[in-house]
Amino acid sequence: MKILLATGIYPPDAGGPATYTRAVARAALLLGHDVQVVAYGEKDGIDHVEGYPVERVGRTRNVFARYWKFADAVRRRARLCDVVYLQGPVSEGLPGMIGAMIARKKTVMKVVGDYAWEMYRQGGSGQSAVGSRQRNELLNEFLMHRHGGLIRVLEWIERWTAKRAKRVIVPSRYLASVVKAWGVADDRVRVVYNAAEPLPEGKTREEMRRESGLEGKRVLLTAVRCVPWKGVDFIIGIMPDLPSDVVFAVAGDGPSLDEWKKLAFERRVADHVRFLGRLDKPTLADWYRAADLFVLPSGYEGFPHVVTEAASVGLSSFVSDQGGNPETRELLGDALVRVLPYGDAGAWRVALSDSWPGRAAPAAPETLQFEVMMEKTIGVIREIV
Repeated sequence: MKILLATGIYPPDAGGPATYTRAVARAALLLGHDVQVVAYGEKDGIDHVEGYPVERVGRTRNVFARYWKFADAVRRRARLCDVVYLQGPVSEGLPGMIGAMIARKKTVMKVVGDYAWEMYRQGGSGQSAVGSRQRNELLNEFLMHRHGGLIRVLEWIERWTAKRAKRVIVPSRYLASVVKAWGVADDRVRVVYNAAEPLPEGKTREEMRRESGLEGKRVLLTAVRCVPWKGVDFIIGIMPDLPSDVVFAVAGDGPSLDEWKKLAFERRVADHVRFLGRLDKPTLADWYRAADLFVLPSGYEGFPHVVTEAASVGLSSFVSDQGGNPETRELLGDALVRVLPYGDAGAWRVALSDSWPGRAAPAAPETLQFEVMMEKTIGVIREIV
């Protein structure tokens, strides 16, 4: 096949979509396919990397000019390809879909979340058809009513692009239910879980704990984008009721970080909460090894890749029962994942005050192996060619 990958970010830009797109490109090449990439970048240009071209569209233009340029790049390159694989429904999905339609090429789309809901939760402009609502609702609630303003526009874009893709790839059964709620036909949706790539070697558990001043402590770890639905404020809120030897380490950055820091001071647990900032992969791997328990009390996850990373080094997790979180227990087993009710402070206090499960045997389920997941992805693309 000749595959065109259209993505919002691509290395050297950092982030999950960039890493994923490069992984798909490499896997496709190894399987004998041809690859091209269109991505946003700092400026216009074409690079030839690892045996395929990457055309970058400068993101400094206004949104209309940027989308037009991206659509035109997809149109030109799609004419030489069999299929366009869009890495999202909005910034790459809308112009990419238009470019593919002009070139009369079929599309596959990857959906890892509901962008309209994320903007709504972070304060984007929108009014419900039945009046204004509090922006603390979970995604399932959000999907049950219509909105206005910018949020309505984003909802329309997501649904329009996703319904025109011949296949939609999602990383969990939960997200499959979300895109079906958008109106995507059931027979067009495919679940391909995120691959579990091996973590880099680094410091030993003992070295990391000693260097970080964690000897004699029980370390709770989470690694998240700092946004309201991740539940870090929830854990900080119950910290005063946990044993005094518990330290909560938070890896990540984002708009909610300052609010969480303020809350830690207000609850008088600042000495027991460490904000680590955004960590590179080797440093995060060291923290997985140093920690005693990983927590993810979030109100939404498409599929929590961090839980599989923690499990790969034998670190057990407590997760909420929302989104794709419960599916990690099915994949990794009860010894590595325990599911707790979302927002139930009493249940989480009891669980975190009891004896923690301790380190377990590292898990790398065959269903999550990198080669298997990439072959499944290429297989979905092949279905429509």
